[in-house]
Amino acid sequence: MQGPLQRLYRTQLALLATIVTVLGLALMLAAHLAAEAGAAWLRSFPLTDVGSALFTTGLIAIFFEYLNQTDAEERANERLRRTLKEEAPAIRDAVVDGFAFAPDALTEVASDKTLDRIVENCLAIRLGDAQLASDVYRDLRQQVIGDHPRWRDARVSVALAPWLGEPRQGHGSMFVATVRWEYRTKLSTSVMRFSCVSDLDQFRELSSDPTSTTAWFFEPINELTAASPEVFELVNLSVEGEAKPVRRSTRRGGQTYSAQLGDVNPENEVTVSYTFRVLVQQHGHVLHLDLAQPTENFTAELWYGDCGIRHVSVLDYLSGPRKPRYSRLEASAPTPRVEVAYDGWTLPKGGVAFVWVLDREVEPIAATE
Repeated sequence: MQGPLQRLYRTQLALLATIVTVLGLALMLAAHLAAEAGAAWLRSFPLTDVGSALFTTGLIAIFFEYLNQTDAEERANERLRRTLKEEAPAIRDAVVDGFAFAPDALTEVASDKTLDRIVENCLAIRLGDAQLASDVYRDLRQQVIGDHPRWRDARVSVALAPWLGEPRQGHGSMFVATVRWEYRTKLSTSVMRFSCVSDLDQFRELSSDPTSTTAWFFEPINELTAASPEVFELVNLSVEGEAKPVRRSTRRGGQTYSAQLGDVNPENEVTVSYTFRVLVQQHGHVLHLDLAQPTENFTAELWYGDCGIRHVSVLDYLSGPRKPRYSRLEASAPTPRVEVAYDGWTLPKGGVAFVWVLDREVEPIAATE
């Protein structure tokens, strides 16, 4: 099927050939009439020669165009095929290099769906397993791609201290954990929310909610519930060193702190820091610190002086290929602490857990032995 440009070219050629043929015929007719009329001055012009040339050229052009049309198209297609075959490796290398070293160019010519397919195919080639590549990339896309904010240089410091409330020992005894977070991120919302709840389903829902900054689960014990002011308290929050106002609200079975950040620019990376206090059961023996966002470079430390703790172990479930670094000062030191650090990116739902053994749980066994 001929394109519009090709049809236009044929029409123009046919019109020009027709005009030239008619003009040539008119000149030959004029020369014949001049010869019959005896117009000597007109016979001095080479009307017959010019008219014959034009007439012949017009006929040949029309005849040649219709005879040569099929062959011309075939020759043009053959030239194109030969050119593409000869230049295909260079074109392929140029396209691949362009996409590899200028990825922004790829986003201009491919949709998100196409980009996902390209990534899956490349991953399948590298892994040698198409199904594995599809599953891995689907999980990665759900955890990282989208509106998930990213944290950089995140550091969390926890200081344990005995709770002064009753009971001091046994069932219901508590530690006060003062938790301070600091990290760099691009803010996508003007409100940060911190919640403490006693319902596990609600806790899981808040933990996966991108609008929730921190969710804490507290099992009701004695007179304490997740709504008790001594159970959870957001002490302060600042952005780039500027303190932000905090508002507390309570409901049955929980409480929430909201901090208004004011105007935020999602293009600028800022330092966010906040401190909250929470009660942790001594006989729970564990403190979880979870990462809800993709995080680059993470450090967590626990201080536990004067808490009656014999030993602290660290369980890391950081999702990354590198090994974390550990450092500790034993319980016999004046300021016992344990620290874990990870360089590189970790995915959401990772984190660390500090697990402790109390002195009073070990000493009776040692006395018996």
